[in-house]
Amino acid sequence: MSEFEKQVKKALIDRNMTMGDLAEALGISLSYVSDLIKEKRNNEEQIARIKDFLNLSDAGGSA
Repeated sequence: MSEFEKQVKKALIDRNMTMGDLAEALGISLSYVSDLIKEKRNNEEQIARIKDFLNLSDAGGSA
């Protein structure tokens, strides 16, 4: 598990959110969010949106 994935999962737990909640908030599919978090896909704009939404520092990912 990457550092980015760990931080996203911790942030979601802290906020009592699921990846589905995150996907809905960002207006993208759950499978796409999962691929971004697991670094199976690389979309710097969407990764930056995830980081901004969860108030993460530069936690890996491509953005």
